[in-house]
Amino acid sequence: MDISITEADIMENFEQHEEQKPIKKKGSVLKSLIGWIVYVALLVGLVVGTPKALSYILKSEYPMAAITSGSMWPTLKTGDMVFIQGIQSRNEFEVGDIVVYKNPQGFTIHRVEEKQENAVITKGDANNTLDTPVKYEDIIGKTVEFQGKPFKIPLLGNISIMLNK
Repeated sequence: MDISITEADIMENFEQHEEQKPIKKKGSVLKSLIGWIVYVALLVGLVVGTPKALSYILKSEYPMAAITSGSMWPTLKTGDMVFIQGIQSRNEFEVGDIVVYKNPQGFTIHRVEEKQENAVITKGDANNTLDTPVKYEDIIGKTVEFQGKPFKIPLLGNISIMLNK
């Protein structure tokens, strides 16, 4: 079997492949770069702007919280993200509401069991005992409700939990 390839055959094949290569234009690279800049700016705007907007809308310095324990199971599960409506007075929540309050370790999210003269008694739904009394001024808000249940985003709080470790 004798195969002969001439220089003309090689050149013809080379020219066919050259014609098939797309030519990148400077404008398309610039468009792509601008697209990425806009995308990153929007992403940063969402990450920074969403909590600020929620703080304004919910009138809370802490508009979102991640559930970090199983004390409110089955209502709230570890890793759920809840939204917190700020409160200014003791009349803005009732027995049965889920409130958020400050403590030396951070924040606790539990259900109101009893309102006393100077304090509130809370308890986690999965706990067997009541919490120590909480001063009214330590309560920063209550969970936002939708159709009578706490509005939550399952698993989204896990991001916050991982970042805080």
